[in-house]
Amino acid sequence: MPNAPPTAIGPSTTLENSRPWIRFLAGNPGLFLAFLWGLAEGTLFFVVPDVLLSLVAILRPRRCWRHIVAATGGALIAGAVLYGWAARDLRHARDTIAGVPFITNQMLAKADQSYRARGIGAVFLGPFSGTPYKLYAVAAPAYVRELPFLTATVPARAERFTLVCLLFGFAASWIRQKWQWSAKRLAVLHGFIWILFYAFYWNLLGRN
Repeated sequence: MPNAPPTAIGPSTTLENSRPWIRFLAGNPGLFLAFLWGLAEGTLFFVVPDVLLSLVAILRPRRCWRHIVAATGGALIAGAVLYGWAARDLRHARDTIAGVPFITNQMLAKADQSYRARGIGAVFLGPFSGTPYKLYAVAAPAYVRELPFLTATVPARAERFTLVCLLFGFAASWIRQKWQWSAKRLAVLHGFIWILFYAFYWNLLGRN
């Protein structure tokens, strides 16, 4: 039917028929970027992979699970690197992570307190507490063994990635059905949301 609204899943065009920037983000280059972003944010970068994942969820929600797996894989490697580093040289590892932009001493203390109170469960609660995963990786050797920590990393990272993708994917589907917004307009809205989020988050950190 020519006047039928777009489907709830996403745009009706296939990936091959999409614009180049959509093919890049939703295809294999975007997968590689998700992996690198998960690795970078799990170590020394300070912007979460959720920014990329949520954009893919808007553009091609059915392909987003692949990006979640890639970002989780990158985070797993980052966790292994930081865990091993902290196990060998805790002071240097903590000082380096403390030098990452927007990391505070309160966050480092919060990760330690969470481990003391919850053990391995701290890894699962971290993604929703505003405390970056890298801090739990650096603090982990003092509280849990490496294998349990890395095993917990996979669901702990994937759970938030999945929830963020579901939120953005369903919101974009609703907007697309109601107002027939283009992918470009949705991408602009997506960028605006994340800019506001980080402006608020970094401003809040600056007050603490």
